This record gives sequence, C-alpha cells and structure tokens, in this order.
Amino acid sequence: MCDDQPQLHMIRRDLRNLPDLQVPEGYGLRNITPDDLEVWTALLHENHGFGDWPIERSLPLFDADSNVVFGGSYFVTKDGEPVAAALLHHQTKRHYAPLAELGWVAASPRYQGRGLGYLVCLAVLHAAAAMGDPAIALRTEDFRLPAINTYLKLGFAPWNYDPRTAERWEGILKRLR
Repeated sequence: MCDDQPQLHMIRRDLRNLPDLQVPEGYGLRNITPDDLEVWTALLHENHGFGDWPIERSLPLFDADSNVVFGGSYFVTKDGEPVAAALLHHQTKRHYAPLAELGWVAASPRYQGRGLGYLVCLAVLHAAAAMGDPAIALRTEDFRLPAINTYLKLGFAPWNYDPRTAERWEGILKRLR
C-alpha cells in the first residue's frame, strides 16, 4: 500500500444479536487496564503488524485523555500471559465520531490462526453493545487479509468512508472468495 492511500474502513451497523462469547478451554479473557501499558506494547511489538512499536507509540493510548475505553478493551490470555488484544475507542473528535471504534487488534505470532482475534474482537463488540453503542467501525489495511476475513465473519462490511477505496475493496473481496 502506498502511504498516500487512505486506510480501509469497515462497519458493523447493528450490535444486536451478536454471537455468544465462548472462551476456549485453556484461555482466559480480561480487560486491559492503564497499568497494562508495557504488556500491551510488548504484544504489539511482537506482532510486527504495526511496524516498530516502541513504548512511546503506546503512551497516547494509555494517557488519561485517551479515548480508549479500558472497560471495553480486552486481552485473551494463555496461562495468564496476554496473547491477543483489541481496544474499544469512543471517538469524539476524529474519524467517524460518534461511532465506537474497534482498534489495535493484535495476536502474538505464536498464537495466530487459533481464532483468538475473532474472540478478542467479539468481546469488544459485546462491550460496545452493553455500553449502548448502536454500531461500530474499524480501520484496516489492504494486506491484512486474515484480519479482514475475521471482521467479515464478525458481521463487518466494507465501508467506502473514503470513496477512493471502492476499487481496492473490490479486489480484496475477490481475493477472499
């Protein structure tokens, strides 16, 4: 993807009738807290999907003024160790305010392909629904085909938030078929 291309957007326009949240045996689910700055940063750094991830990149998300809703953000854990994460944001100023946003979905490479991204995203969707959010959106990149496939399974649909993405979405959906 070229740096001048806008990110892709997806939306789930209805948070009713979500699938049940079932945590597989041997795994746990817990909220991310402001005290998890270093653990969360280490997981994103290990994931490599977001480029180099020093702690300085995490600080704004864990700042008191952040729009991250820690009560709706989750880790999937294995033996107490966080192995997947997703954040819930309540946007107030940018992107698609006032919609809720699912963001920063990451799984440890050691645990990818086990459905943990689906699980942690579904936990965020349940939290957003419980908070009264009617819909939720997300941003992603063209090369994240496994993630896009997971988002489609969760009921998200491509959203031409920026009309320049329509042709890109056509190609992605063809590749996923």
